[in-house]
Amino acid sequence: MAKLSLTIERIVPFHDLDPMGVVWHGNYVAIMEEVREAFLEKYELGYLKMLDEGYVEPVTNINLNYKNSFVYGDTMLLEITYKPTKSARLEFEYKFFRKSDGMLMTEASSTQHFVCRANNELEYSRPDFYTNWQKKWDVFNL
Repeated sequence: MAKLSLTIERIVPFHDLDPMGVVWHGNYVAIMEEVREAFLEKYELGYLKMLDEGYVEPVTNINLNYKNSFVYGDTMLLEITYKPTKSARLEFEYKFFRKSDGMLMTEASSTQHFVCRANNELEYSRPDFYTNWQKKWDVFNL
């Protein structure tokens, strides 16, 4: 089974801070979206491809576990890992590290479900293009 993951760097900008001088907790969801988009593009499953296939993928669950706070100028190492599932959904785990000392700052997860654009209904079976993508990247033996 192949492990699909990606790590990107991001320097904490001033506009991410709250009045206490740390990254505002609400910005983590947007940061997760940044790294998720980069992952999907790297592994050839970008949002535009899924739109072309007739699907949108709304986020249906997000879980965040804050362990420590980033401050202005910190370099974040953002690691995303795809969690294979035979359901019609995308599942990811995230780890946010501070580059200067390798400290794990935040752990998170997200789930997105496939919704057919034509009828706005939730898919209960994996779309063919998604099954083919999983086979291409050998995420598990089908």
